[in-house]
Amino acid sequence: MAKLVLTGAVVQLAGTDVSSSVAAITLTTSAAEVPTTNFGSAGAVTRVSGLIDNSVTLSFHNSFNDIDGLILPLIGSTATTLNIFPNGTALGTASPKYAMSVLCNNWTPVNGAVGELNTADVTWPVSGAITKTTA
Repeated sequence: MAKLVLTGAVVQLAGTDVSSSVAAITLTTSAAEVPTTNFGSAGAVTRVSGLIDNSVTLSFHNSFNDIDGLILPLIGSTATTLNIFPNGTALGTASPKYAMSVLCNNWTPVNGAVGELNTADVTWPVSGAITKTTA
């Protein structure tokens, strides 16, 4: 199996390329566990998958004009578009695009100690499904 080292990921938030300010990306998807155990389960717990819940975590290098200026107005607003290209924008089976709507519900505009880079780590819920495109 091929391995992928993330070196040229592209991140677009609300139509703006923020890749040069993103240091890390984590896209997480999970399904709720819905119990179905009954007296006919032979003493074992049974379950099925329920609603899918997705989230994305981004580690930003913050700048007050660019990143803060883009994200701060999105807090408390409706969901906005987020596109992630883990291997650059040339679509293919080894280079997909993950498209979604995210709810920007938190932001840390100032974070760091003396002499440190001003960073912000956010985890935003995905509103709806994630679409994966390969061509």
